[in-house]
Amino acid sequence: MPMHESHGLAGRLSIELRDPSGRLVDARRVNNLITDAGRTLLARLFTGTAQSPDLQIAVGRSGTRAEIADTKLGDFVVAAPATVPSVAPGDYEGQQRIVARVVATLPPTGNADPQPLQEAGILVGVTGAEPVLYNRVTFPVVNRAGNLEMTLSWEVIF
Repeated sequence: MPMHESHGLAGRLSIELRDPSGRLVDARRVNNLITDAGRTLLARLFTGTAQSPDLQIAVGRSGTRAEIADTKLGDFVVAAPATVPSVAPGDYEGQQRIVARVVATLPPTGNADPQPLQEAGILVGVTGAEPVLYNRVTFPVVNRAGNLEMTLSWEVIF
C-alpha cells in the first residue's frame, strides 16, 4: 500500500502589547493564510533559485480579508526585523509537525495617537528582488498606543 502524507503549510500569530513596566496589556492569537507568493518562494528557496538574507514582520491598518493572491499588506504601517529563535518538532492540531518560531518587536512609537492595526505578515527579503509577503492575517483592531511595545510571535508550521 502506498504511503500517503498530507501536510499543508500553516501559521499562527500571537500578538502581545506591554506597557513600559512590562505588564501585559493585550494578547491575541490568530491563524493566518499562506500566500501564493509565499509558497512559490519556498519552492524557489528549496531549489536554490532564490536566496533570502532577512525576515521582517510587518503590520498595517487594513481589515480586508486575507487572500492567497495578496502580495503586500493592504495598508502597510511599519515593519521590524525578525529573528528565528527556534525550529523544532511540535504539535499542530493533534499532528506532529515542524514549527519555526519567527519573532519581531515593535518598540513604543512615543506618539500620542494610537495606531489602529488590523493586519500582519512576514516579509521575506530576497536577494535582487522586492520582499515577498509569505503570509497575511487580519484581526479585530489592536490599538497600539504610543507607550506600548508590541511583540509579534509567529509559529510557521511545516
